[in-house]
Order: sequence, then structure tokens, then C-alpha cells
Amino acid sequence: MKIARRLMPVVVLLFAASVFAQKGALKIDHTVSLTEPSSRQFHITTEIGNIDQPQLSLSLPTWAPGWYTVENYFKNVLHFRVTDAAGKDLQPRMSRKQTWNIDTKGVKSIKIDYDYRATVLALNQAKIADDYAFFTGIEMFLEPNGHRNDPATVHFKIPAGWNIISALKETSDPMTFIAADYDTLVDAPTEMGKFDVTKFEVEGKPHYFVANPAGTFSKEKSDKFVDYLARVAKADSAMFGGLPYDKYIEFYFFTPAESNASGALEHLNSFVAFAPTGDVATPDMIIGTAAHEYFHLWNVKRIRPAEMWPYDYSRENETPLLWVSEGFTNYYGTVATYRAGVTSEERFLQGIASAAAGVESNDARHYISPANASVSTWAGYDTPVAFGISYYTQGQNLGALFDLSIRNDTDGKYSLDDVMRTLYNDHYKKGRGFTTEEMIAIVNKLTKKDYHDFYNKYVWGTDVPDYDTIFGYAGYRLEKAARQTADPGFFGRVRSGGLIIAGLDPASQAAKDGLKNGDAIEEINDKPVNRGDLNALAGKDVKLSISRGGVKQTIDTKFGSREVLSYSLVSVPTPTAKQMTIRQGWLKR
Repeated sequence: MKIARRLMPVVVLLFAASVFAQKGALKIDHTVSLTEPSSRQFHITTEIGNIDQPQLSLSLPTWAPGWYTVENYFKNVLHFRVTDAAGKDLQPRMSRKQTWNIDTKGVKSIKIDYDYRATVLALNQAKIADDYAFFTGIEMFLEPNGHRNDPATVHFKIPAGWNIISALKETSDPMTFIAADYDTLVDAPTEMGKFDVTKFEVEGKPHYFVANPAGTFSKEKSDKFVDYLARVAKADSAMFGGLPYDKYIEFYFFTPAESNASGALEHLNSFVAFAPTGDVATPDMIIGTAAHEYFHLWNVKRIRPAEMWPYDYSRENETPLLWVSEGFTNYYGTVATYRAGVTSEERFLQGIASAAAGVESNDARHYISPANASVSTWAGYDTPVAFGISYYTQGQNLGALFDLSIRNDTDGKYSLDDVMRTLYNDHYKKGRGFTTEEMIAIVNKLTKKDYHDFYNKYVWGTDVPDYDTIFGYAGYRLEKAARQTADPGFFGRVRSGGLIIAGLDPASQAAKDGLKNGDAIEEINDKPVNRGDLNALAGKDVKLSISRGGVKQTIDTKFGSREVLSYSLVSVPTPTAKQMTIRQGWLKR
């Protein structure tokens, strides 16, 4: 009887699915109109034809993959209306916060009209300004449930004189683009308006570096940056055996984001990034982030944890494997720039040591494992938490340790590269994600050893790795030294108004001198915030030029200082032959 009761809901669900299923793909056409930028609203018209089912459900995503925060994009929708071919209203019934059910008995086609408010420039938001507009499909396009694999066409109507560039596939009409399926549709950013574009080719495929505002990043800097980008792309392509796209776009905003969603975000054949203003930013300053986002082409966009295959856009997608998806991407960002000859061996090794320092200098590493940090990211991905540690840094650290361990256990025959290639070929190319156990099985097969203990200690557990042993495989040891760093007593995020204070220690000198949460620090010692090195101000008197509620004022205070350990990798005096073999393989370009 218990078994029968448990099976009944499954039978009902299968029956329900068969009732609403139809044969053949829907015909889906989206039109995005922007006739008046001052309205700060897109108008979206979605026409769906070839309907052959009694009910059609439409959903709008609640989050953007890669930015693990629920945004509930429906909050930006206005004037939502559904009509049939004759223009008759079809009143939708909401079954979830982002899902509308439409009675389509006898209805072959429908049209959905709505406006979308676009007022926030951010990685996971849409923005309309006076001279440009930007959005990603995840924010605005409806999914006809059960038809995720159906293709779609997108038409644009934009102001005269504006340009447009999209990660979607072009057609013969410059205002019309296509997507092979819904996942492709919503993972594609589009920018329109005034901006600079530098086109370059890698392995015969077009790439575009898009810079906004126009004129902010000089031609000399742009030329150098695209050279770096091309070299990184070639290094990654050599690792995986080719580039998995027809074109690629790097969207850059040389201005602060208008929400916590700043930094950079990967997409299927593009990424979006925020950088310091064009007069401050340099190619060498921003290539590290670019290399990270570019490697996401493979790691997470294609090599993806099973818990996210496919994405569920309606809710949080928890997985214990973000230390791989993000942390290994951090590691390979440094590997790629090194292999491309963009960064030196010294800088590469310092990056490895800094990742170890980032983990070991955080008290939370003794309480929160990389796997648990991955699962809990939804609790505070872009907002402060009381106690936490970055799985980006944890995974970057583990990436180096895994790489050297595999090289050592196979006498240099295999490396972490082989693990990533296997995940790509045996999982992504076969249409599936991967689990922790499947990853362990790959490592075990390569090394002919059991890595469960490694995972239990360092992935699920919080044991401190034996760094000197593992780095010793390549003839290195980890050297530690104390240094002073600034402790201003606050932290914040750079926005268009300056550094917005998001957390303030009430016992700090800055708090005692009048600084408050929410204040925007526009200058420190009469210099823009993004131009200063705070560590150089450790223990020194400073002048903070702030804005509070639109009122400008000055606060004189003093930054504190604290001692931290800095790490560096140094060679052992007399490396053995095997150590040199491992080192040479690891540092091969």
C-alpha cells in the first residue's frame, strides 16, 4: 500500500504532461521595441503559433545563471496582456510567481504584449539610458513550458542612428536574430546605441570587443587588449581542441555598476564585464577577469554540475560543485594568461601562492568546506554574510593542488587538463552534467589511485592540505612572511556614486569620526576611490570626501592596520629529476 501511494503522484504527473503535450515545435517570434529611450521601458511582443494543446504555460526566469541571486524579473513587467489571433483577450491565470497558464483549447496562435522597465545597469539587469540600452534575454523573454528546445526569432526596433550588437545569431536582416532554443535565447546579451567595437579573429572566427561609453578606452589600449584576448583564446582552444562557437563578444562597461551585480558574468558565447573608467583601466589590469570569464565557455557553460543540468530558472539551483565551476575557472584563468605569454612565470606562481593565502588567512576555512560553501552561495552571493569564505578562492587553491597531485601520481603523463577534457567530451558532448562521484572516478582512472580520501579531507572537509608535500611535487615550497595591510573599518562596493559603504565596524575610527552605512565615498585624499591603493594608507590619516543623502561633506579619520601573512612559492635548493619533470610539465607554454 505504501508503494502504491508513493507512485500515484508520478502517474498523475505523467498523465498531466501527456494531456498538455503537443507534436511539433511552436513558431515563436519576439519583437523588442525601443522607440523612446526616455521612457526607460522596452516593449516586448511575443507571437506564438502552431499551438496544438489545450493549455499553454508561459514562465519568466527568476535568476540569471552564473549570478546566484533570485531577482524575480516579473517585478519589472508592466501591462501584461494575452490575445488570440482575432485580438480577443485571453485572461491568463498565474500558478506561480512567474508563470501564467493560458487556455488554448481551439486556439492556434496567441500574442503576448508587455512593457519591461529597464533602469539598472548591472550584470543581471537591464538598462535603458539616453544613448544606449542593454539587456540579457534571461530578464525579458518568456519560456513556453514544455517547448524549451523550440527555436525562436527576435526582431528589434531601435532609435534611428543607433547600432546594435547581440550574442544571438545574425540573419540577412541586421535587425533580426535567431536562437536555436530557449537556453540559447536567454543566455545572449544585446547592446544597442552608441559604443565602440573592435573586431578581431581567432582561428577564423569573429570576435568583438565592445566598449561603453564610446571613446572611453583608447585605440592603443583596445588593440593591445584584443591581442591579449586572442592569445588567451588560442591557449584555451589548444587545451580543448577547438572553439565551441561561431562568434564571441566581450561586452565591457567602463563605468561602475548600479547594483551589487558588478564584476563580470559569463554567457554561452560572450561575457559582460565592468571595469574602472577608461583612463584608469589598462589591458594588463583587466585581462585576468577576461581570462576567467572566457574559460567559463567550457567550465559551467558546458561542463556543468548535474544539479544544474538543465537549469531550473524558476528557483535556486544548489550544487556542491561550484568550487569546480568557479574555482577551477579562477585557476585556469591564471593558467591561460601564463600559457598565452601574457603573464610571467613569476606572476603565475605568485597567483598560486596568493590563492593559498586567501584560504589560509580566513578563519572560516576551518568551518566551511568548499562543497558547503558552494551549496550555501544563495544565502549571500552578492551581499555580506556574517561568516563565510569564497569557493572561488578555495577552488582555485584546490585546482593547483589537484593538478600537481595528478601530475605526480602519473609521472607527468596526465594533469587536471585531462580531467577537464574528459568532463567536456564524456559529459557535455553527451548531453549531461557531472556529479562529484563521476569526477572522482575520472581522477581515479587517470591516476590509478583512490582520491576519495582527498575529497573527504579537502572538498567535503576542512583539513589543511600538506602544501609543502604537494607543491614539493614540482620542487617548490610555500614561504610565509608577515606584512601590514590597511584596516579602514568598513567595506563597500564601487558604484556610480563612489564607494558605497555596505558594512561598517562600529568600533572603527571611521565610525567614531562620523562615517555611516550607505555613505558614498567619492574621494580618498582628493583622489577617486578606484585610483587609490588602500594598503598604502595603513595606519595613516586620511580625508574622506563623501556624499550622504545628496549632501557632500568631508570626514577626517585614520585607517587602522593589521598584520597578515603573505605567501610565495620558492624553489627547493636541489630539485630531483622527477620534481623537474613535474615542474616543466606544469610550467610548459
